[in-house]
Amino acid sequence: MKNLLLSCIALLITAMLLAIMPTEAEAKIYEDTLRLHILAPSDSEEDQALKLKVRDMVLSEYGERLSGCADIGEAESTAEGLLSDIEGRVCEYLSELGYSFGATVTLSEEWYDTREYDGFTLPRGSYKSLRIILGEGEGKNWWCVMYPPLCLDAACEPSPKDDALLGYSGEETRLISSGKYNVKFKLLEIFSDAFCRNR
Repeated sequence: MKNLLLSCIALLITAMLLAIMPTEAEAKIYEDTLRLHILAPSDSEEDQALKLKVRDMVLSEYGERLSGCADIGEAESTAEGLLSDIEGRVCEYLSELGYSFGATVTLSEEWYDTREYDGFTLPRGSYKSLRIILGEGEGKNWWCVMYPPLCLDAACEPSPKDDALLGYSGEETRLISSGKYNVKFKLLEIFSDAFCRNR
């Protein structure tokens, strides 16, 4: 009888743990996201304002091409194909505004802390990023999600439109839109810390 009771308790605990563990689909949030990361030259008021001007220009000229892709694979390959074009255009734009420094644009893996945004929260972890470094890039940065297309709203709306999350699966959307940290979210971050930080 005692063994049966212990087996039932173990089974119950296992079932509870499985219920709160992130699913494989939810863990794909890192692979299904392409972020845009812009680093200002410095923290001066002028350079921080410049960072936002560059953001608006990039989203205006490249946003639809980058965020209108059918899936994350197409979004990444489109971004990679546009790297030199975006870098040239940003440098040209900086020159038009009277700045002598240029910019560097790369597509790379970057580690992000947990970021909260109106309507969704992204867990900390390693994400593919379209990274724009203005000058020395020593100032505060600005980020958003280029794919799924949350950036187009980020520059002008208080929160992303519902259809902007369509690039995520239902499980991913439920995880990041829950409003407050939940156990699954926290477990996903722990998993990312343990297995992804140094990859």
